[in-house]
Amino acid sequence: MYLLALDTATNSGGVALARNAELVGLILIKQPLEYSERILRYVDLLIGEFGLSLDRIDGFTVAAGPGSFTGIRIGLATVKGFAQSLERPAVALSTLEALAFRFRHFHRRIAVMMDARRQQIFGGAYEVSETEARPILPEQAAPPAEWIRRLPAQRFAWVGDGTQMYASTLAALRPHDRILRTDNTILPELCRLAYERFVRGQASTAEELRANYLRASDAEQARFDPPRS
Repeated sequence: MYLLALDTATNSGGVALARNAELVGLILIKQPLEYSERILRYVDLLIGEFGLSLDRIDGFTVAAGPGSFTGIRIGLATVKGFAQSLERPAVALSTLEALAFRFRHFHRRIAVMMDARRQQIFGGAYEVSETEARPILPEQAAPPAEWIRRLPAQRFAWVGDGTQMYASTLAALRPHDRILRTDNTILPELCRLAYERFVRGQASTAEELRANYLRASDAEQARFDPPRS
């Protein structure tokens, strides 16, 4: 089966094509402000390189967040449109889960911190294997020190751009853990995790796909925050 993956939620997004669990093509777009302009063009470019058209794609997967609110909406709307018009199954995956899964060969326990702005991070902690990343704690948006203190005492490897931003805080609170310098690229992992979901019959319809925001957007938060005198 052919799977098409989209990531417009992170700052290292793009489009990827897989045959079953094997990645066969990848285009990165490391300019998040241009996702809406480029994503459809790059989908056509990528599948065209393999002599395919959209109606040859058997399933779709998308990074559902957390991440850029605008980016999440772009990716979900695009994949929903593909899945609905072609009557194909789709899988929405957590960006944190996919990033943890990327390092499955490095350590059994992976903690992820992605920059969430407002002096917060999007955090997730997982037990990873060859086929999945199983949550140890629920994913959350929180101040970095608060999130770090919530983790159990076992050793973790830490990944994600938030890990680098708050490396000194992390080193002070978890001196025995390993901090890896990484970006947020997850497209190959979206393909692999989605394939595992398809094999297990866990795909969704277009209507069932949901965003994984973890918190309200800045605009939404401003509506509910009382004005300061």
